[in-house]
Amino acid sequence: MQNTARPGRTAADDLRIVLDHWQHMRDLIDTATPAPWPPAMGSDYLRALDEHDAAEVAAPTAAAGREHLVLAEQPAPLRLHVVDACRAVEVALCSVADEVAADVQRAKVAPPRRANPTDPVGRDLALLATRDEADPQRWHYNVGGRSAPRAAAWLLARLADKPGPCLPINGAHRDRISRIAREAARRIERTIGIEQRRAFPMEDRPCPWCGATLTMHRGGTDAPAVTCENGIECGAPVQVLDGRRTWAAPHELAALEAALDAAEHRRKRAEARRRQRAAAKNHDAA
Repeated sequence: MQNTARPGRTAADDLRIVLDHWQHMRDLIDTATPAPWPPAMGSDYLRALDEHDAAEVAAPTAAAGREHLVLAEQPAPLRLHVVDACRAVEVALCSVADEVAADVQRAKVAPPRRANPTDPVGRDLALLATRDEADPQRWHYNVGGRSAPRAAAWLLARLADKPGPCLPINGAHRDRISRIAREAARRIERTIGIEQRRAFPMEDRPCPWCGATLTMHRGGTDAPAVTCENGIECGAPVQVLDGRRTWAAPHELAALEAALDAAEHRRKRAEARRRQRAAAKNHDAA
């Protein structure tokens, strides 16, 4: 997948976007009308989902089919697209943290099997195990430690090679983290700025590659972009995002402008030739 982040932005910058704006995302869920973010209202629906997840973990023998019924009983949020974005970002970041931790994180210090208050070695080992469990640089696989900000902070520490119960990450880990962090930051920025972003169909300038309608997107937190309503069916040499060919980087927009100008030039030449043939036909008929 091509890099869609702004030039010069690093994986650490993308993870900081998650940390800086996660609360804005959660607050936006229950906001009745668009407003400058961060809104002041809470996120009752997402909290209800979190409580549901915790209940499911506490009762693993419950029927799996009950989940949809329980969730359906919750009050519907005003902005389901924000809930979807929160869940997608959280799942992606926690999953990559799981993957990296499985490779580089040291196993936990095991406490003594039997507590013996008169054994100084056992007391020291128990204290060491407690401290190791509470180490903020340790990634936890349980629900209580799984959140987008927690995963972002842990991954940020791994990128910075901070001390902790972990080996240094390798190049493959860095590439994986960078790719996921880039998409997470892009999803957050697009979601936060979606209320201010506007789409303008370019009805008089069809796609030079497939002839479909192009749309200009402006406003919000994203830079201007142009999309083609076709996805892989369009042969334009840019990536497909959300099912549409998308020109977002400056060089991509410049190339699109040049292609549109060339297509307009060809159209005008074709019209001129049609007029010439029509005039010649009329002349011969006379």
